[in-house]
This record gives sequence, C-alpha cells and structure tokens, in this order.
Amino acid sequence: MGGKSQTQPIKVTAILKDGRINSADGVIMLDSILYHAWYKIHAPHVLEGEYRSEEIGHVGLPLRRLPGNRYAASRAVFQEIGKTVEYYNKRPNFLQPERLDYLDMEKGLISESVGLYRAYRMPQVIRTVRDGRLEFWAVGNPEKVTRYLQEIPTIGKKGAMGYGIVRKWEVEPCDEDFSLWHPDYGLMRPVEVGSTEEKELDLSPYPILQYGIRPPYWKEVNFRCCYVPIVERVV
Repeated sequence: MGGKSQTQPIKVTAILKDGRINSADGVIMLDSILYHAWYKIHAPHVLEGEYRSEEIGHVGLPLRRLPGNRYAASRAVFQEIGKTVEYYNKRPNFLQPERLDYLDMEKGLISESVGLYRAYRMPQVIRTVRDGRLEFWAVGNPEKVTRYLQEIPTIGKKGAMGYGIVRKWEVEPCDEDFSLWHPDYGLMRPVEVGSTEEKELDLSPYPILQYGIRPPYWKEVNFRCCYVPIVERVV
C-alpha cells in the first residue's frame, strides 16, 4: 500500500472539464488528493462515517515519505484567468428527529434566522484555470499513483456542485524532483519555519501562516508555523 520502493520523479496533470475550481487560497496539494483516494480504496467505511480515521492506523501513499510523515508532493501549478465569489445557501435538515427539541412551541417552527439552526449564505472562491490544466510534481510510484487517481473525479471543494470535475489525469516521468522547489514556480509545498528546508531556500516572498504540513491539511493537529506557497497570478 505505498511506501518508498519503486519511486521516481513524476509529473501529474489534471485536465478539468470546464476549468472551474473551488479553492479559497488556491493551494491544492497532490498528497491530499492521494490521501483521499487511499481511503476510497482501502477504508471506504471511514468516508461513509462508520469509523473514525484515527482507528485506521498507518496510511501508506505511493509517494516518497519525508521526515514528520510528510510526502514528496507539490501543490498544483495553474494559470488563473479569473476569480469570482459565488454563494450557496446552507440550510439545516429540519426533518431529523432530534431537531424537534428546537421547535418554537408556540409557532411549531424552527427559526432559520437566529440560534443554532439559522441558515447561512456561504461565500466560496471560484477560480478559472487556463485550458483547465493543473500540474503537480512528486516522487512516487507512477503505476500506483495512476491507480489512485482513478478514484478521484473532482478536485477542490464542492465537487457535487460541479466544480473541479476532472476530465483526464496524466502521469508521466520527470527528469528532476520538483516536489519542493521549481525553478519557474518557486515554493511547491508548505515549509515549516526553522526547518532544514527553510535554511536552504529563499522564502522571503511567501506568507508565514499556521498551515497544514501533511494531509489532511485541514486538521489542526497537522498545523505548523509555515511558509505557504500562496501566489496570486490572475491574467
């Protein structure tokens, strides 16, 4: 189920159906995508809510493992040609039995305007990518990476709303390892402040944030003080 054997520098390309992707900061990590694919293949019951991910144990991705349970995998590089803020309405399911405890006893209704079950108008950042192409670099097993990516029909947030639909994945060999730094695109993954990687690179153009250093990137236990490869280039 992954590991260090038979890994080599690779380039991964995602070609989107319509070029739209839902991402607040534009940082889309390849190891995060493969992490989700691992669960779809090896532990789908976790995604279905039957078990907690903590009960699974080791998650082995087909990528070179780095110190700190990190992986040699980059962010997506893409040319952004547009960015908009769109909204969707988030309304709780008031038909669930436990919601009856929140009924207004006089009106027989649950308030959507105030309180625990108020409805929200949620903003989301939608980025348009030139030619629908997102490129990643990694050190991994190309056959296994290809197999994992077959489990991923969308990337970014809110794929069920039609964002980030992948038309095709491509995996090809690469001459060099660009998973940390690319000569044209700079920093390729978050780098922890004070790490050996920081000392070897000029990271002054990049913001320092509390950010994930490994998947799942949203989980606070994985947050560190990092240089984050956030680059806004709208043309």
